[in-house]
Amino acid sequence: MSQATTAMPTNQEKSDLKSANRRPLILVVEDGPAEREALARVLRLEDYQVLTARNPEHALTLFDQPVSLVISDLKMGVRSGIDLLRTWTSRRPETPFIIVTAYGDVESAVEAMKLGACDFMTKPIDPTKLLDMVKRCLESPVAANAAPAAGLQPVAGVDVRLDVERMVGVSASIRRVRDQIRRVAPSDSTVLLLGESGTGKELAAEAVHAHSSRAQKPLVVVNMAAVPESLVESELFGHVKGAFTGAGVDRPGRFEMADGGTLFIDEVGDFPLSLQAKLLRALETRVIQRVGGNDDRAVNVRLVAATSRNVREMVRSGKFREDLYYRLNVVTIEMPPLRERREDIPMLLEHFATHIAPPLGKPVPTFDADLQGFLISYEWPGNIRELRNSLESMIVLSRTQELTLEDLPPNLADDRQNGPTSEESSSADDLQLSRLEKSVILQTLKRTEGNRTKAAEALGISVRTLQRRLKEWGGEV
Repeated sequence: MSQATTAMPTNQEKSDLKSANRRPLILVVEDGPAEREALARVLRLEDYQVLTARNPEHALTLFDQPVSLVISDLKMGVRSGIDLLRTWTSRRPETPFIIVTAYGDVESAVEAMKLGACDFMTKPIDPTKLLDMVKRCLESPVAANAAPAAGLQPVAGVDVRLDVERMVGVSASIRRVRDQIRRVAPSDSTVLLLGESGTGKELAAEAVHAHSSRAQKPLVVVNMAAVPESLVESELFGHVKGAFTGAGVDRPGRFEMADGGTLFIDEVGDFPLSLQAKLLRALETRVIQRVGGNDDRAVNVRLVAATSRNVREMVRSGKFREDLYYRLNVVTIEMPPLRERREDIPMLLEHFATHIAPPLGKPVPTFDADLQGFLISYEWPGNIRELRNSLESMIVLSRTQELTLEDLPPNLADDRQNGPTSEESSSADDLQLSRLEKSVILQTLKRTEGNRTKAAEALGISVRTLQRRLKEWGGEV
């Protein structure tokens, strides 16, 4: 990291300031010259005005300029992005901030959100996600900094979990899910939860129910993958005595059990095609008939369904009724896989550890840096469920309070042995910066329809430099 120095605005910055009143002016604060300029180019390609500063001290010399948004790296030598956020917003609290962090800096990200940051992004930076975040913060800084809605439990001043579902995290994707849940929960609309196995769909369904007007009524759960096809109709709609062999008494189904409350049908993609018409009728009319009976029974049920399967593809292949799909797909919430919210992993580890260890008679463990780094970088095909079960295994078998790489379960240890070498890992930052630069240049070439002279002019580099970069990438356009 560079040493802190104070500098006056450059000629380029002064030129930007003259036209800043026409378009949003964004201040990029980053001590790495190449990364700073790459970020600036991404923003300028979207027609934003951009100022750059190499540290917080330099940024504060630009305080009197009409800055619409600040994007600041977290660690920059003597003073940090948190210091800049605290100083800047103490005098101009309406300015939205985006803090750029590394994966291991979740605590700092939480502190930034507590101090009023609009959002944060982890490295490596995805240009598309960055631009989406910039647009959102510019359009609604007040909403982005709003206090948690009623029914949400703040942790350390930051909305990081829904009480009933323990949906821990500060990543943009999990915050988006929480926002969708609290907006849809008060309604009676049907909710379809999509996502891979282990991403927390049942917990999301619990949250929808808990924050609805039906919270004092039952939440009834049925997992279609666990119900034999021959028993599905009876399970959902009930049966009368003598309806089939073994039906010795009248029995209500899950719809009747959930009357006044919420019915959660998990793995609805496994619902038998032969019975989907009956489910559709029950949802549309709110009337059911028990198996073997003739009486119509009115039910007042709010439905939440979930599936890890691609229902759209099932509709196209004739394995799922199109009309039922549209009836279920009123409000869709997609649960992100863990590999897309890695910045939440340290917080999830801490959360699970405090719940797993005490019942086992074990002290709440700590995690050494190498282990935490591996757990953050691992792909987690089983998502949060796999993370929790792996952590429980480590805690049960651990000999010391501090968990290390030696405590990894066999399957994770094997994956680690087959992972990248230390030399490959050490060059990761350079590779990510190269990818960012490549993305910017290729986007510019696309805009200029392959005209390298115009692209070089737009990027602020020479044609020779542009040609050299393209040659390094095999002449890609």
